[in-house]
Amino acid sequence: MLTLRSDNRVLTNNAKSAYLVQNYQSGVTSVEVSNSEPFSADDPILLGEMGQTDAEILKIDSISGRTISLANINSAATNSTYSHPESTRVTVLPYDQVRFYWTALLGTIADEAPTFVVATATALTDWTALDPTSYYSTYSDTVHSTGFGWFLYKNSYSGQISSQSNPIPYAGFTLNTVQQVFSDFDSLLNTNELKLVSLNDKFAWLNEALAILKNKLNLTNAEYLVSSSQTITTTASTAEYILPDDFSDIVEITDSDELAVSFLPVSQVMVNNGLNPGTTQYYLRGRYIGFSPTPDTTGTLYYYTYRSKAARVSNLSTYIDLPDNLFYCLKDWMMYRSFLKFNNPLATAYYQSFKNSIDLGMQSAVKRSANLDSWNILDSANT
Repeated sequence: MLTLRSDNRVLTNNAKSAYLVQNYQSGVTSVEVSNSEPFSADDPILLGEMGQTDAEILKIDSISGRTISLANINSAATNSTYSHPESTRVTVLPYDQVRFYWTALLGTIADEAPTFVVATATALTDWTALDPTSYYSTYSDTVHSTGFGWFLYKNSYSGQISSQSNPIPYAGFTLNTVQQVFSDFDSLLNTNELKLVSLNDKFAWLNEALAILKNKLNLTNAEYLVSSSQTITTTASTAEYILPDDFSDIVEITDSDELAVSFLPVSQVMVNNGLNPGTTQYYLRGRYIGFSPTPDTTGTLYYYTYRSKAARVSNLSTYIDLPDNLFYCLKDWMMYRSFLKFNNPLATAYYQSFKNSIDLGMQSAVKRSANLDSWNILDSANT
């Protein structure tokens, strides 16, 4: 059995809000707020903070000045369930319902990039009202043991539906997934510190660490981040062609006869067009690869491989592919960044730990070769 859950606290991130201007007992039909500008009729609103025992989600029936009349999910006038003191936060929610889904596992858990399609996914629940007294909405799936879980949010009035959540693998998140790195990071913080770190902070710090680490790999390990073979087809009178988004540097480039094409500094392009009109060379300019002299025919093929930059990760289930389990040190950079935010003097210790891990990793990653040193006499030397 797997319990799927949605973290409803994300719905209040950067959400518009105001505050109650007086104390209210339970059972009131309207409340006065400090500013009614953020609100509109039929908006779902949260009174209190997500996870509080007296928090409740209602809707706006109507607005008069700074007074908000309350409604239920069916847009009928209603009363509040709990009492709320002055300065209680009133937050506009983009969604007030959640629904869980399941999709089958098509390949192996390590290699699959799961895709969510509403038409083919299995709905595990109906649209269910959010419970504001808990951080999470949950569903325990007792039927499936493999595949992926998902959830969507919905605005019960407008019908607007959110984009799908990150996939939740039923087999669990392996050590080299984003989710596991975040879990390791969270375990190093106390409760008060965790409240100061948002999910956006985590992704920003993780991607920064990946960029630093992979740039180091590109300098020392020429083959680990090499792409598959790419093709360029020339167009007559067109010298330059766009390269992939993650392009870092060319590893090799050949023509259709598998002959290597030599590199030409971009500063020598104009000179080369006049000196070597019969010899094609390539040059790099930003995200473009160019050929000199400019191709005069369409359809000439060139093949190349390149070293890639760090791709930005945004899903919790993304696998972090690094040599020798270097993903373990990513949490150290995240701790360094978080401690800078907390003004904690131990930040430098985590920075040094991250740096030491990279340095050790570079020493082993650069030795990725099946060819051991040998001092034997070459066979060709024997007669």
